Amino acid sequence: MRRDGYTGFSFYQAIPPQDIVDGAQLLGPQIDTKGYETITLIVNVGANTSAGAFSADNLIQVKLEHAHESAAGYASTWSEVYPSQMIHSVIGEDGAYSTLASGVFLSIDSVGGFASTAYAVGYKGNRQYVRLVVSGVGEPSVYSMGAIAILGQPANWPVNIPV
Repeated sequence: MRRDGYTGFSFYQAIPPQDIVDGAQLLGPQIDTKGYETITLIVNVGANTSAGAFSADNLIQVKLEHAHESAAGYASTWSEVYPSQMIHSVIGEDGAYSTLASGVFLSIDSVGGFASTAYAVGYKGNRQYVRLVVSGVGEPSVYSMGAIAILGQPANWPVNIPV
C-alpha cells in the first residue's frame, strides 16, 4: 500500500502571491511550528515584470527569521536564522550579497533573473516561530513571488482535527 504525502503535514502560506517591488520589505506571516518536527519553506519565483537597464547590485533577497514565544503567546523579538539551522537549496548565487550569516538564503539578481524557479529552505532550529522576509537592495526589478510552508512529522498524532 502506498503512503500519501498529505497525511501528517500542514500547509501554510508563508508569502501571499504578489509582486515584490523596488526595494520594499515584505514580512511574511509568523508560522507556529509547535507540534511539528520538520518545517520546509518553498519560495516560488515567477516572472520578472520590469523592463529596462539595472545594475548588478540591485537584488531581491529572501531570508529566514525565527522567534521564541512571548508571554502573550505570540512571537517575541525576531532574529536572523544561523547557517547551522538551515538546510538550503541555493546559496551564493550573487556572491557577497548572499551570505548565510545574515539569514539570507536566496539573492535574486534583477539583471540575470531567476524567473519561474522554486527554491526551498528547511529550518532545523529550536524556536517556535519562523517567517520569511523579502527585501530589495538598490532598485531591483519587480518579481512575482509566493511561498508556502510545509510542516511535517507531527509530534503528537493527530495534530489537526478534520473538518
